[in-house]
Amino acid sequence: MTKRNFLIAGLSALLLWATPVQKAHASIVPDEGMWLANLARQLNWQYLKQIGLKLTADEIYSTTSPSLKDAVVQLGEGDGGFCTAEFVSESGLLFTNHHCGFESVAAMSTPEHNYIDDGFWAYSRDQELPIPGLWIRILQDVIDVTDSIVPYMQGLEPMARRGKLMEIESRLTAKYEEMGYIAEVESMYYGNQYFLYLYRQYNDVRLTGVPPSSIGNYGGDTDNWMWPRHTGDFSIFRVYADKNNEPAEYSADNVPYAPKKFLTISLNGYKEGDFTMIMGFPGSTNRYLTSYGMKEVMTESNPAQIDCFKTVTDVMKKDMDKDEAVRIQLAPNYAQLMNGLKLYKTQLDGMRRMDAVGIKEQQEKEFMQWAKQQGATQEQKYKDMFEQFAQAYASMSAVNKEFYYKIYSVVLMPTGSFALDFSDVESLIGKDAVTGEDAEAIKEGIREASKEMWDGMHYETEVKKLSALLNMLYTKLPSEKYPQVLTDILSNTKGATPQEKFDTWSAMAISKSVYTTPEKLEAFLNAPNPKKLSKDALYNFYIGLFTDAQTVGATWRSARTSINMLEKDYVSAIMKKDADKHFYPDANFTMRLTYGTVEDYEARDAVHYHWQTTIDGVMEKRNNDDPEFIVPDKLYQLHKAEKITGAMPRTGPFRFVSFPIWISPAGTAEVRIMNGNGQS
Repeated sequence: MTKRNFLIAGLSALLLWATPVQKAHASIVPDEGMWLANLARQLNWQYLKQIGLKLTADEIYSTTSPSLKDAVVQLGEGDGGFCTAEFVSESGLLFTNHHCGFESVAAMSTPEHNYIDDGFWAYSRDQELPIPGLWIRILQDVIDVTDSIVPYMQGLEPMARRGKLMEIESRLTAKYEEMGYIAEVESMYYGNQYFLYLYRQYNDVRLTGVPPSSIGNYGGDTDNWMWPRHTGDFSIFRVYADKNNEPAEYSADNVPYAPKKFLTISLNGYKEGDFTMIMGFPGSTNRYLTSYGMKEVMTESNPAQIDCFKTVTDVMKKDMDKDEAVRIQLAPNYAQLMNGLKLYKTQLDGMRRMDAVGIKEQQEKEFMQWAKQQGATQEQKYKDMFEQFAQAYASMSAVNKEFYYKIYSVVLMPTGSFALDFSDVESLIGKDAVTGEDAEAIKEGIREASKEMWDGMHYETEVKKLSALLNMLYTKLPSEKYPQVLTDILSNTKGATPQEKFDTWSAMAISKSVYTTPEKLEAFLNAPNPKKLSKDALYNFYIGLFTDAQTVGATWRSARTSINMLEKDYVSAIMKKDADKHFYPDANFTMRLTYGTVEDYEARDAVHYHWQTTIDGVMEKRNNDDPEFIVPDKLYQLHKAEKITGAMPRTGPFRFVSFPIWISPAGTAEVRIMNGNGQS
């Protein structure tokens, strides 16, 4: 995942709230959750044994002996992880989802060697493809540091809290970082608890195999986040280490990493009622959202994000369909954006269908009944808390959509996100200009950031995307909230209609900018010119829009800070109210365990989902005129001749996917389902 995509993902995660979940199977309601793997001993082990788990707590999570935690790893790039992966062999073979490896596959693809469409298989280790920047992190230990943080945060104002937290985190992590660990302090329950996570990072990760998109992404965006699915959703990598099995940068002398634990494969398959579990690193959820927050998601943040993502992806899709080279270049960004777009849409559908606001309001009513029983003082305290929630969300609502539209109009554009890096060039001009080695370091940083822009930018498509986003700002915002840069374009650009003006201005701005080709960027860095920069319409548009968004964002961030503080108090109170109940913290890309049983699912009135899909469903959906449902002819002929038997003894159609009934947290779609013995 590139820096730009990580910025988008981070912003999306900040704005993304998980929907409440309809309990699909009564037998698992008490233990629905994303449990912290390091606290596995605290689970309901009597119940786990009853429904089929054969492992012990130490076989799931242990720091003194091999356990499943050593087989389940983070996959990431740069400063951030983005997927879960699992070791499946003693020689470092690693499985993850097709979309998790997609950017790596696309980076290695060309029209002549189109691994996206054709797939890739390394038939020997020397054919494996090194992926620059890709890493895995293996969890080593988790330390409860609550007592080292929470007492020192009491009574502090938000800004002071953030400063104190950063100070304490830096002190706690420094010792372990000196020992070679990746050390991260993670907040749980909105700051009611803190853990220090220690990882070992391995940077030599190589692509071993990936199916063609017609298998690995079968069903495309239509089937994404939906059931039934028929996707051969996997990518295969191998992790390498030095000869002592320690982390090392890429070298031809490295050897396959030998994991402490890897998942073994069961050939028995599943049947209805079987125990299943997953372990992984879910991204972001908010199970404790109030009714006020749920309304905000449904009426403001999700609709705004849908508008932004759809505006950009509609343009990308048209150009990708016309040119294979464009499709290969833009495919990683497009896939990520479409994944988010589909999620936001399905969230809205689910929240409306399940009356999410009504569910939350009922929970809050029950909470206040409990508060009343605690006495008048406590009752008033929590009445005030909900009133403060209402005020904070009202403050956020005043700027919500405006903030989303403006900030996304910058960060969704490769030329926009790069403009923020390019702004460092201003330190190279003027009477106080940086010189010497410092100037060269700034230039090199800009050059490095530009590589990401070139990877995600197709010139003609960028022009069309910019024009479309300008039109979105024009049509979605009331005129009094137009950014000044938009008003200037409307006033000073020729055209019979606003859209014509946007088309004309976008083409002009990108063509005349000092940084939209490698040659122009290098020429400017070699001779920074303040006059040229001041006249660069594209650069000044993005910086002006970003500045405008940050001005609006001050209100947004203030409201969000207030909401987070209130959520801390609310979650703490909920845990007091239901003291006999086990709670799990919201997802934050830390290791979690989720479990349940394989069952059918009653989705809604007259809609019944079987727990398993088969390859017969692939053929039923087959439509080679639709890029999402193309079935390779060889696969079709093999199925037609009934020669596909799979690895399992054939007792019916080839089994494609099983559907266990548990709550799959956002971000753990890429984990392997495990049976009661911890086998995949």
